[in-house]
Amino acid sequence: SVHRRWLARLVATRRVVIVPTANALGYHQDRREEDGVDPNRDFPYDLKDDRLCMQTIAGRTINELFRRHIFQLSLTFHAGMETVAYEWGAPTYLHKTSPDDVAQAEIADGYSRYGGGWNGKFKSPQYQTGTMNDVVYYVRGGMEDWAYAGSWDPDRVIKCNPKQHGGYDGERNVYDETTLRVFNMLVEASDHKTPRAGSLGTTEDLFNGDTDGNGHISRNIRLSLLAIDLVQPYAFLLGVNGVALADDVVPGVPPTQQERRACAQDKAVTFPADKGEISVAWTAGGGFSVDET
Repeated sequence: SVHRRWLARLVATRRVVIVPTANALGYHQDRREEDGVDPNRDFPYDLKDDRLCMQTIAGRTINELFRRHIFQLSLTFHAGMETVAYEWGAPTYLHKTSPDDVAQAEIADGYSRYGGGWNGKFKSPQYQTGTMNDVVYYVRGGMEDWAYAGSWDPDRVIKCNPKQHGGYDGERNVYDETTLRVFNMLVEASDHKTPRAGSLGTTEDLFNGDTDGNGHISRNIRLSLLAIDLVQPYAFLLGVNGVALADDVVPGVPPTQQERRACAQDKAVTFPADKGEISVAWTAGGGFSVDET
């Protein structure tokens, strides 16, 4: 099916990193904090006190993960309201827009539209969108702004000097241009910290938000898939003169090991010399609009 081909392309051409429960201790204890410290405020961005960052194992884990990868898009899921929010979320930039505001607003709106909403007993509208400063609230030490601007806004970044867990090397909070430049969006997934079972959704027509099966889980699966798709624009040929072409990508097989018809090579199609008209079908993805082909 079309959706299976789409998923196969995402699996074969993207690296997806998932941290299922960053604050594992807080989750186990059913509380927001990790040993009394809120990991959501534990990052070295727009802070004044170097003792107030990298105090938690959750914060340090995420810091090390982001140091090792140049993530392009990222999502951080929370609950307490229903919105998709983006930079800025720091008090220094209150009432200001980020350099990427237009792009981030368009992406957030795309997340909201593809996620959709639902009616019924546990109805929920599409996600509200906007900057964290506008639709949520500002914070110091927030992960989202840190991941977005930590490498190119050094005046807002400090070396951490926490005392917890034997301390943490402040040099691990020195970042160069190879990291921390990600569109890291906050998804406040539900008004309730523990949503009602009837609001979670089902697998029914999972890729369509306008169905009775929509709910919190199915909505956020679609939103996450869209984020994975948007990492990089792409185009591929579907067929020539009504003849379908083989898929460009094969999940689990590096491009260098794929057959000659793989996307890394040219595609050759033979047709009669007297053929007066040739029709070529192709599709594009990884974006919201196509300016020209």
